[in-house]
Amino acid sequence: MQAKALILDAAQKRLDAVGPEGLKVAEIANIAGVTHSTVLHHFGSAEGLRASLAEKMVEKLLGDILEVLDTGSIVTSDHKVLFRVFAVLSDEGNARLLAWTMLKGLELKEGQDTLAQLFEQLAQGVKVAILAANEGDITEATALRHAKYTIFQVALTAIGDGVAGDYISKLLGLEPVEAKAEFRDWFAERLLSSGN
Repeated sequence: MQAKALILDAAQKRLDAVGPEGLKVAEIANIAGVTHSTVLHHFGSAEGLRASLAEKMVEKLLGDILEVLDTGSIVTSDHKVLFRVFAVLSDEGNARLLAWTMLKGLELKEGQDTLAQLFEQLAQGVKVAILAANEGDITEATALRHAKYTIFQVALTAIGDGVAGDYISKLLGLEPVEAKAEFRDWFAERLLSSGN
């Protein structure tokens, strides 16, 4: 079990630098300090390693969001959920991995169901926040629709940011802090002021 965790750790670090296609079994084995055959034993192939990384990303996203849900804070001025979604989906190469997985037509296996459950829980939590913010001026069905649209917008933006954010921000002449923290803050403010 320890070797598997070391391999996944090494692969996660390389993912951000080289993207999913650049993950080579021999290179990951070298970084993790294990043999090539150990990587193959745990993951079967580079594709198996990528799939396991995608599963790990889903688990992290689930854990992070559930932690925020436990605090009762969904849509607040500190944008906890938004920043967590952005951090997990956009940063560390996860958006590229997720996009690669989808473009290849690969399934996340158990992660697909986990992700669906996560988004359902998140939608219910955001719905509650929307109902509270609108104090009876909105139906539950409308609040749930707004919640799902908000999550859809955040997820698509985070994945787009992770796949093409660096490239587009350079074209626009944005500094790294503007393209990351300041953009995320601006985006969260727009979500909150849009009358969810």
